[in-house]
Amino acid sequence: MRASVKYLVTTFLLVALSCKGQSPEQQKMMEDMEKKGQEAQRQYDSIMKDPQMKNIMQQVEEMEAIRKADRDKRNVEKQEKISIPENSKSNFEGYIISRSNMKKLDNWIYGEAKIVMVTLGPYSSVVRHNLGTISSEGSFDIQLPDKVATGNTIKENRWLSCGNFGDKGTINYSNSNSGIMQASLQIEKNDKPIGRLNMASAIELIDRWNPLLHAYHDIPGYRLEWYYVNGETSAKGQCIQENRYGDGKDFDLTKVYDIYLKQGWNLVKTAYNGERILIDWGEGQNNKHSYYREEKFTVVNSIPDDAKWVFSELSN
Repeated sequence: MRASVKYLVTTFLLVALSCKGQSPEQQKMMEDMEKKGQEAQRQYDSIMKDPQMKNIMQQVEEMEAIRKADRDKRNVEKQEKISIPENSKSNFEGYIISRSNMKKLDNWIYGEAKIVMVTLGPYSSVVRHNLGTISSEGSFDIQLPDKVATGNTIKENRWLSCGNFGDKGTINYSNSNSGIMQASLQIEKNDKPIGRLNMASAIELIDRWNPLLHAYHDIPGYRLEWYYVNGETSAKGQCIQENRYGDGKDFDLTKVYDIYLKQGWNLVKTAYNGERILIDWGEGQNNKHSYYREEKFTVVNSIPDDAKWVFSELSN
């Protein structure tokens, strides 16, 4: 109300000033308008001096202060949300995770099923290894075969060498001609695959894993994978993937290798933690991604206490 009355008074005064030098009739009309404006101002002043009105105006000002504080708070939260990327969470329907590192998938709904490892044998032949059975309650055991065929040497393995993804660097191998094979476990029912079985510290380390983008949902953690080698070997060094997109989107990602593999089966840990690089690819909040600067490969002697078994259903 205060603003509207002031606007009315100001309008009367401006009109009166702009009409000086007009005819006597016009001047009289302007004088009448000015008097009305002054009367409106007196009425306004009288109203504002009323204790009840003062109380109302004070309440209005207090409410406006509260609204302003709320707006300022939302603006700060919005800025923080822009600065700190949200963890990417996909719909985890179709994933089942164990509560511990024990071989038991909670809430198992697929009934009895087989655990199978499929590898390439001589002349690209497919070799199936039955590793165990998942019971209808979700408990299972795994018995890795004593010996499997190896498709390539350690220096040729795409995950343990540089150059496969446009990266640079040097890895020093001992017994570089040792053959190696990475185990991939799948779950089958009625001789048809229904999903895969992995080990990781969380579902996010399995869900939508992409070795090219290194998009690991902005959470620290690790994956575990079995590697078989037919002779003692080791790999030490690092690979650097140079990403050059311009416009402030140039960044390097480093893979650090410090692994010694004994003959037979070895449990390799791929860990993501430490410093991250935030890249804004544009076109909205969902296109901001955080990349771990380093990816570290080591060997562990046993399954860590905080590891989980993760079943991921195959998409149709």
